Amino acid sequence: MSFVKKNKNSLFSLSLQNRTLELTREGFGFIVILFGVGLGAINTGNNLLYLILAMCCSFIAVSGVLSELSFKKLSVSCKAPPCLYCNEPGTLQLGIKNHKKWAPSFSLRILFPSDSGCSLEQSPYFFFIPPKSNQQKTTLFTGNKRGRLKINSCHLTTSFPFGFYYKTKITPINVDMVIFPALHQVQLPPKNESDKEGEEVLHSRGEEIYAIREFRPGDSLSSIHWKSSAKTGELRTKEFHRPQDQSYTVFLNVLEPGTQKVVEEKILEERVSKTASLIFYLIKRGNKVSLKTETMQTAFENSESHLTSLMHTLAFIGLERDS
Repeated sequence: MSFVKKNKNSLFSLSLQNRTLELTREGFGFIVILFGVGLGAINTGNNLLYLILAMCCSFIAVSGVLSELSFKKLSVSCKAPPCLYCNEPGTLQLGIKNHKKWAPSFSLRILFPSDSGCSLEQSPYFFFIPPKSNQQKTTLFTGNKRGRLKINSCHLTTSFPFGFYYKTKITPINVDMVIFPALHQVQLPPKNESDKEGEEVLHSRGEEIYAIREFRPGDSLSSIHWKSSAKTGELRTKEFHRPQDQSYTVFLNVLEPGTQKVVEEKILEERVSKTASLIFYLIKRGNKVSLKTETMQTAFENSESHLTSLMHTLAFIGLERDS
């Protein structure tokens, strides 16, 4: 796996088992000085130079021991929302627990793999984690594509204690969530302000007729349905409901008409995104919405649970492409 973002001041890296070392510019300069002091000590035989050389070598050894000690007995936890819309930021809570009895850990940063399907706005940094304690940081992250986002491992990296190199360790993590399709602005169908019957136009004053019933005391005379009243011989009145109670069926075609195979990926994503946007804004407006594809159709509802269910369906539709 590769890092989400390489350290800018690193020169080259070396990987061995579950560890990766990236030499920094400071570390490279220190090694150059170390070789210079070593050559000077050999050429002159000066004992002071030998002492300086030994001290420099001890710095490198101590750096390796302390950074490895900082990695010992750590676990990473993550609290993520169950779902998130694509390309919209959400909050992610990352934590590091130090299981050591006496030794603290220093200067740790959490990175996600570049192929994880999401990106962190800023990698959380943990300066000091006492023994037997748990430190947590909250950061913003963004899902880059719809579908299931599942991450099983992350990278712990540190430059402790001298900043000569970045040492990285792969550690388990559990991130499992659903990324809904991306939303964008769409033009919604206009609210009906009138209904037609024969040649007459029944003005509903911003409402729609859905039933005709018997006239009751207190009903407005302007709502009387004269045609029905003339047929029955009794006054009949029009029953109204608000335009946001209108029902809409949103069609989504994911198969080619001739081959019955899933359409091209780019076309599919455009259609799914537009469908999700229509459903989202119609339900938020108060309309009842049903999703229809070549193989299924949902019920008409306008609740938040129905919206979540439709978005969950759209998050996975067409991803299992025909071979």
